[in-house]
Amino acid sequence: MHTHSRSFATLVLIALSLCATAALAADYRFDFGDDASGLQEGFTRVTPKALFEGGAAFGWVAGAKLDIRDKAFTEYGDSRRGKTPPPCWTCPLSEDAVVSDQPAEFVAKVAPGKYKAWVLCGLSYPYRSQYFDFDVTTGAVAERVQFEESCQFRHVFADVDATGGEARLQFAPRSLFAVCGVVLWQEADEARIQAEVLTPLRQIIDDMPPEEAAQWKLAQPVDSAPWPPVADADKQRGYLVHQRHWAEVVYPDTVPLAPEINPTLRAFATPGEYEPLNFIVYPFRELAGATVTVSALKGAKGSIPASAVDLRRVRYMKARLNYTVLGAYRRVPDPLMPLDSAEPLPANENTRYWLTVHVPATAAAGAYTGTVTFTPKGAPAATLPIRFRVLPIKLQEDPTKLYGIYYRDPLGAWASAKDETSKAYYLQKSEWEMQDLIAHGTRNITTDLWAAPEKPGEPGRFELNFDLMQQKVDTWKRYGLKGPFVLGVNAGGIFRKYLGKDLGSHISDAEAPPPEYGQELTRMCQVIEAERQKRGWPDFLYYPVDEPSTAPGAIAFMIETLKAVQAAGVKTYVTADPTLEGFAPLKPYIDVWCTQPFLPLRDEILKDKAARKVDYWCYPNHVNGENDHTPVNGARMTYGFGFWRSGFTTLIPWIYRANIGNPWNYLDGSASDFFNRTEDNGRPIPGALWEAYREGYDDYRYVYTCQQAIAKARKRGGKAAKAAAEAQKVLEYVWNQVRVQPKYKHDNLWEPRETDVYRWMVAEQIMKLEGAGGRTRPVSLFESWTGPGVAMHGRWGAGPLPGTVSPRGRPTR
Repeated sequence: MHTHSRSFATLVLIALSLCATAALAADYRFDFGDDASGLQEGFTRVTPKALFEGGAAFGWVAGAKLDIRDKAFTEYGDSRRGKTPPPCWTCPLSEDAVVSDQPAEFVAKVAPGKYKAWVLCGLSYPYRSQYFDFDVTTGAVAERVQFEESCQFRHVFADVDATGGEARLQFAPRSLFAVCGVVLWQEADEARIQAEVLTPLRQIIDDMPPEEAAQWKLAQPVDSAPWPPVADADKQRGYLVHQRHWAEVVYPDTVPLAPEINPTLRAFATPGEYEPLNFIVYPFRELAGATVTVSALKGAKGSIPASAVDLRRVRYMKARLNYTVLGAYRRVPDPLMPLDSAEPLPANENTRYWLTVHVPATAAAGAYTGTVTFTPKGAPAATLPIRFRVLPIKLQEDPTKLYGIYYRDPLGAWASAKDETSKAYYLQKSEWEMQDLIAHGTRNITTDLWAAPEKPGEPGRFELNFDLMQQKVDTWKRYGLKGPFVLGVNAGGIFRKYLGKDLGSHISDAEAPPPEYGQELTRMCQVIEAERQKRGWPDFLYYPVDEPSTAPGAIAFMIETLKAVQAAGVKTYVTADPTLEGFAPLKPYIDVWCTQPFLPLRDEILKDKAARKVDYWCYPNHVNGENDHTPVNGARMTYGFGFWRSGFTTLIPWIYRANIGNPWNYLDGSASDFFNRTEDNGRPIPGALWEAYREGYDDYRYVYTCQQAIAKARKRGGKAAKAAAEAQKVLEYVWNQVRVQPKYKHDNLWEPRETDVYRWMVAEQIMKLEGAGGRTRPVSLFESWTGPGVAMHGRWGAGPLPGTVSPRGRPTR
């Protein structure tokens, strides 16, 4: 940080220099920083000492305390993986910023006239638990700027009336403002400024320097399918509308299929359920923007309001081929962004719109119809019909299964934030994320109680924030989360205290610790557990180390660590694969195995659980961060029918949101950013994978609801028992069609429509058992609401249940 006082002599020199050339300037470029930070070529340095007084040509209106924060990121760094990109790339303009919690005004003398302004807001300097919220005002127009922490930049474009010869910009913080610089130009110079200044700078700030970009090669999947005939009407209006199943990846150049052009959007769901629809626009020329509106879905006994349909646009991101891979990328569909009617639609590239229908809990069963209308600027609108069926089923959750996720709770940032605006932001963010977790079927999250090791002579004394944990627990209770909760504890800090070194990656530098290590870890767990019991909190699973290796030193360390945790009378949780022989020595000390693939297989898990008190959880990172953001179909299978076939109790992937540096640049940082994103105001932005989790969660709810209906029907006897037997056959058939795998990702999966058919087959049995009008032709009825089988391109896979109608509409034998 640099805090400055006025230096009048320096100010006069700068002012005289600028005045000598001002009359010749066609534009004005200012870089906010100090004498020690970088200066962007072609820009004029503006320090906090530069005050607009005494005839100065530019400067700050006196009164505000201004600080400079500077941090340059221009080179690769060293990590355990080798050379890695910085958390964001900077140029001299973006590496420094003026920061203040007080209103400030910048003024520059310019040739009289009207100007365009580009204000670069943001900073690279690391801030923890800080939310920047401020207005940038020119004249009577204010634009709000909001972002979290650091390595984020926002571009403000504004009109500036300087007919009096002065350009004025005000910065009004609610918490802090952070501004890197300003460019002013007149309309006649628009093309030149964009080409010479803004485009090159934004390339570095939003992406990376050109010389770095040259090191990354595009590895884009190529769709070699021939284009279908395009109707003259579609050509004349300038774009094509088509559709793919929501779980199919649509790249920018994915070729439409003839049966998918000008589609009817179809789906079925139960009261309270969320169900996705989508359509895709392929413009033959750039469209300057578009609006999307949906009607209410009307049925014979009521309607689903338009407000129950969430409309979003899928954004393409440059993504690594896996989350730590360097040098290759592809453009993939990932975050589902809020609609922006001003955002252009590029020519000759797919733009996908995603609709999520939230069926009201009170919705009557039956058929509903409506429309969605795409209205581009400068081109005719397109209206697509929607046909939606609400089923007379109340889905149930299996109480023996748990859907969780690794999670960084914003309440931690709330506790350490220094201003009220930031505190309010993190508190609201926590509420919105909790609502989002619940809406996606998540009932469990990870947490931690971190403390430094004991000080000398103070055994059993740890500085633990139990009041913050109490607030977290209270929030969990309000939203219905269920334990046990995985609790991280600082075993690594205690190890460092006694061994004088870190554990290393996958505790590769670990060794058998001295007895004092285990004794202190036991005391730490005892203190936490005593407070948990005192306050009536849910059970914790103690999580001392993440992903140990099978190296001899690591195993020796883990044995002593797990013994120390269990000595406190609590349960241990370890992220390791029990099928690896190297972990066999740990088995007596592990209460919960959390393994990345679905391994061991079901029979071995059930046998082990029956023999001793041990549980099996799975963290399926292959459908979270360890991928190129596209295994959407695999994510659904993992969360639904695959989870059903496994012997695992809980799914708990890593992580709800991973930000490494700039959260909107997946190519910077030591690893890719991934999974859910965040709006500037703190609302969650879902990714397609997150939506697939919810659909898998619903698949399993259909299965469990059917199982419960079968059990009830058996008890009733008679015809109900016969119907139960038939339903059991259908469930067994679906069970046998699952191609069991340790990791459901891309290969050897059901096609997305195939999964829908199996869901329908289960739903039909529920309706039969509950006397709600189930029919004997499940796929035929399914197709009447989700489209003809001919649209299901590619491999069908396993054959249909004998006696039903096949996915292609042909009777089976």
